[in-house]
Amino acid sequence: MGMMEPKLSDHSGPTPEADESSPESVRRRIPVPEYDEAGLALDLAEGGGPSSMADRRNTFRKFAAGCRGIKHAARGDSSFFVHGYRGTLIAITAALLQIDQWGWCLLVICASFVLISELTNSAVDTLARAIGDPEEPRLNMAREMAAGGVLVAAFGTGTVTVIVLGSKLGKQLGWWP
Repeated sequence: MGMMEPKLSDHSGPTPEADESSPESVRRRIPVPEYDEAGLALDLAEGGGPSSMADRRNTFRKFAAGCRGIKHAARGDSSFFVHGYRGTLIAITAALLQIDQWGWCLLVICASFVLISELTNSAVDTLARAIGDPEEPRLNMAREMAAGGVLVAAFGTGTVTVIVLGSKLGKQLGWWP
């Protein structure tokens, strides 16, 4: 499917009755390609389809991009330090209480969930600042929704943490069997 050559207007310059800023004079100076409806059709039989246009980076480059993204988010947002500090304290407490493997799985999944929501919040905040004034009502609403996602993740993680650590502590203290 080749592109057709643009058709130029027959006129080489503006007519005496049209001024330089009129749409007619601009239209005559800019080559306008012909409308080709067949060129717009998506031919899936050619091979691949839309998924063949996906990112062409190899696994190592994707991994490196992910690590850079985590680095940017951790350096740009103080919440990562707070989550890391709390996560370290929770891990030390879980190790001292000798949490079983299912408790560890729950704690790791919850910690990952909080970090994913924090990364999403940082990405939305960065995009809002790049687009324009982050205090513009629609951008501010998007930023608040992302912050709400972090809040939900943090409360959910806190609840699971209290249940996992509290049940183990209660068993060790003999409060319940």
